[in-house]
Amino acid sequence: MSTIRFLRTFVAAAHGGSFAAAADRVALTQAAVGQQMRALEAELRTTLFDKTGRNMVLTSAGHLLLPRAMDLLGQYDALRRDVQDQQSIAGTLKLGSPITGMGLLSTTLAELKCRHPDLEVELRVQDQSRLVDDVVSGALDAALVVERQWPQGLLWTRCYAETLTVIANASIADADTSIASLFAAHPFIRFDHRTPTGAHIDKIMRDMHLVPNEFLELNSLLSIIELVRKNVGFTMAPLLKNFDWESDSCLRVLHLPSRPIARRLGILENGRRSRITGVVRAELLEQLRRMP
Repeated sequence: MSTIRFLRTFVAAAHGGSFAAAADRVALTQAAVGQQMRALEAELRTTLFDKTGRNMVLTSAGHLLLPRAMDLLGQYDALRRDVQDQQSIAGTLKLGSPITGMGLLSTTLAELKCRHPDLEVELRVQDQSRLVDDVVSGALDAALVVERQWPQGLLWTRCYAETLTVIANASIADADTSIASLFAAHPFIRFDHRTPTGAHIDKIMRDMHLVPNEFLELNSLLSIIELVRKNVGFTMAPLLKNFDWESDSCLRVLHLPSRPIARRLGILENGRRSRITGVVRAELLEQLRRMP
């Protein structure tokens, strides 16, 4: 099924305009995207992209392939869903998620429940360390977690990445506001520096020579964003999936140069109920592919 994966990556690169954009969309590294596209070009014996500096455009062969690839992927996804629907799953599944992943995972489970009415799901909201411990012990069958080093015997499947952004109240920033000016003039609300994400934010600020006027430090991204909405300060934080902060009239999201990845999230499984957790994983990945 490697060709299906390569076509999916090709469509993401064609729509995103770069291998970096495709990497975020299909949960791969930029190097892996490049390898897949070279393999696809070798299989088709043609060139699909013209690259000039940082710009990338489709060749005539790429333009010919794009609509046909999208049609083929749609047919394949429909076929896979039809086949899965014939393989009903039942029982109680115990899943975990951080609060920031609940909306995404809940939507996935609601769609699965419609197709598998005998499936019962217990969904628990916990912090990262507790989620991992519970997957190891068997208290949870699987969990949506941030990437890290895992104990031996666990399966982790990368699902999506969240990029780092600067988020400010719309009253103090617009699309043209410089990030440096925000750091110079407004209070900064820091995400917990003891977490891997917080440490990464510190590194980005050092690399960009940004000195924050620190006001608060919190361990809840959602609480931080609520304070930004009230114009208590601004923040640097991951652009969370399924929250659409960029459409929030109270907020301004400013993208950092090169759009560094803040964290990668995926499904962690202990393998004890791999048939059921595999169906959940596949549905979540399919939902992510359908998201804009």
